[in-house]
Amino acid sequence: MFDEKDKVIRYKWDDWTGSGYSLRYDAADINHSFRVEDWNNHVVVDDYGCADIDEALRVLNRFFDIDTAQERRRIAEWLPSRAY
Repeated sequence: MFDEKDKVIRYKWDDWTGSGYSLRYDAADINHSFRVEDWNNHVVVDDYGCADIDEALRVLNRFFDIDTAQERRRIAEWLPSRAY
């Protein structure tokens, strides 16, 4: 689910941690422009700062199964064109 206010995509809720995961684009951090974060507690989950979208999708895929090709297309719709 895309959160327009926070500019993140929210992913699967994890009952064990009581939270979920979000993917956020951070243009200011050139080396880690994609952040996989804890969505409820607003803390970085094991500091997953990712260099590109492929790395971010691999991190998310560790937590749950996603169709990376489909997700890449979906993400491209909300990312600034220079980020992809």
